[in-house]
Amino acid sequence: MQYKVIVVDNSNYDLRHYSSMSVFEECGFEMCSHTSEPMKAIDAAANGECDLILCINRPTAVIAAELLKRASKAGVNVPTLVISQVNAANDMRECFLLGAIDYLIEPVMDEDIRSALIRAQKAVGKKIMAEEFERAMQKAVSAIPATAKNESFIAKLRELLENAQGGALTVEAAADHFGFNPDYFGRYFKQRTGIAFSEFYKRLTMDYAGQLLASGHYKVHEVSDMLGFASPDYFTRVFKKITGRLPSSFRR
Repeated sequence: MQYKVIVVDNSNYDLRHYSSMSVFEECGFEMCSHTSEPMKAIDAAANGECDLILCINRPTAVIAAELLKRASKAGVNVPTLVISQVNAANDMRECFLLGAIDYLIEPVMDEDIRSALIRAQKAVGKKIMAEEFERAMQKAVSAIPATAKNESFIAKLRELLENAQGGALTVEAAADHFGFNPDYFGRYFKQRTGIAFSEFYKRLTMDYAGQLLASGHYKVHEVSDMLGFASPDYFTRVFKKITGRLPSSFRR
C-alpha cells in the first residue's frame, strides 16, 4: 500500500525535510505535493489526490485548526497530522477535538511520527474500505426494482449490508436479521431480486473487491486477506468466475 501525503505549510523546507525521513516510506506514505493554502489541500483530499494531510503550524501562521474546521464544513474527512513549532495547548486541544490524528511538537523524533502514521494507516484504511463498500452496495441495491412493495425490504437489506461491511455473511445470518427462517428467507429474497441471496452477496463482495483493487491502495493478496479468503489463488478463481476478469486487471 502507498498513501499520498500533502504538506500544508508556507515554506518548502518542511516538504524537503520530512520527505527525507525514511519513516514515511517505511509506513507506506509518500510525499506528493506541497501548498501554503489549506483549501487546496482540502480540495486535493476531496478529489482523492491525497490520503493524509501533514499540516505544519508556525508561530506566525497557526493554521491547523482552521484547516480542520474548513474540512469539516466542506464534508471532507481526511486524516490530518499536525506538527507545530510552538507548544500551544489551546490549539492542540482544539485540533484533537476537530479530529486530528496527532499533534506533535518539534523537534519530532522518528518514533513519534511512526506512532502517528500507524494510527493514520488505520484511519485511511477504514475510510477507503467504507467508501468502496458504499459504492459496491449502492450498485447492488440499485439493481433491485424500487417498487412500493420492495421499499421496506430494501431498507432492511441496506441495514444488513452496512452492518456486514463486506465481511462473511451467511444466509442464516441474513434470515435472522429479517426475522425469518432460512428456507422462507431464501424464497422471499429471490422473489424480490430474481437471484438467491448467496449469489447476490457473492457478486456484491466481488464488486467491492474490484473497487478496492481499482483504488490503487491494495494488492491482490491484501484484498484476499481483507475479505477472509483462504488464499489469494482461491480468491482469484472466485473473482474470475464472477467478474470474468483477473483481479490484477483491476489494479491501477
